[in-house]
Amino acid sequence: MPAADQYPMTSQVKPRILAVDDSRVMRRAIAKILGKDYEVLEAEHGNDAWGIIEKDHAIQLVFTDLSMPYLDGYGLLERIRQSAAKHIRDLPVIIITGEEDDDKAQQKALNKGATDFISKPFQSIQLKARAKAHIQFEQTARKLSEAAEKLEQHATVDVITGLGGRHYFDKVAAETLAYTKRHGGNLILLRMDIDNFENLFLQHGKASANVILKDIGALLGTLVRDEDKIARIGLAKFALLLIATNLHDARLLAERMRNEILHKTFTTNHGPINVTVSISILEPQLEQDTDIKSLMAVNESALLELVARGGNGIVSKSTVVDVLGMSGLYNIDVATAIRLIKEGRGELIRPHTARLLRELRPLLELLREETTTIED
Repeated sequence: MPAADQYPMTSQVKPRILAVDDSRVMRRAIAKILGKDYEVLEAEHGNDAWGIIEKDHAIQLVFTDLSMPYLDGYGLLERIRQSAAKHIRDLPVIIITGEEDDDKAQQKALNKGATDFISKPFQSIQLKARAKAHIQFEQTARKLSEAAEKLEQHATVDVITGLGGRHYFDKVAAETLAYTKRHGGNLILLRMDIDNFENLFLQHGKASANVILKDIGALLGTLVRDEDKIARIGLAKFALLLIATNLHDARLLAERMRNEILHKTFTTNHGPINVTVSISILEPQLEQDTDIKSLMAVNESALLELVARGGNGIVSKSTVVDVLGMSGLYNIDVATAIRLIKEGRGELIRPHTARLLRELRPLLELLREETTTIED
């Protein structure tokens, strides 16, 4: 049997079906009957099948036996229906029942989410009819799901957490970045993932997962300032854009977020649940060609490395270059700024102009008053 990742996901012509049975004869029979119209993959038991399903997003229908070694049909069905990935969770699964499977077994499979049943020995016309009907239904459902996902991506508010959605964040992040480039100041990009969220989803279900997302969204909303931007940008992914904040203060905020979530017990229908989070912080040096997509990619890479080491931590990086060639300088005083301008190195103070202007405002107001007095 070819490995699933040998099949290109984007170049398929025939709809793809997975036949799961510990009998090679049965798998070959399904492949022979359906092979003309469909691309049929084979798995000997539920564990093999689950590995294929996780890797191959193009599978549109699963035929599975109930009695198999390692992981039986019930276990496979349960994993499919409890998957965090919607395209897996919605897969039509047809149970192939034998003489040993009584009404009680079929009812159990139905309760676990079986789509349909077909009995051994089956006729070719019967198998083809079921495959055609469920493939057509799956294709229609997938198109509707993709359309709904596009609408969700363009939503301003995430309905579960009450935070901004991905479209909101992309828009305000681009606008904030452009403003900061023009006027100067510090900008911090912070990414946070809930650790092992897909496993949590599998173990405790969608309702419990949504409770955790909602509570974390509410918690984050209380920790950030009104001027900061915060959004849920993926299943368990959050992004924050911190305005006029230095790396030190961003780390303090991140540590508070991590600690409060770490010590919070989430109350769900499956009982109390505790989670951890991983956080990556980036303070970027802003150039004219800097865009939010590239900044997100840098931050995402650091976050993935942290997660690979076990998560439940914070990593931070600054690419801001100070006047001495060191990273992470946050405060250039007025005298240093004037000296840099005289030396022709005024570009180095651009990230700090907003703060310098705030510091100079009292002096400028005093000079304006003195000028007015002299003119009078």
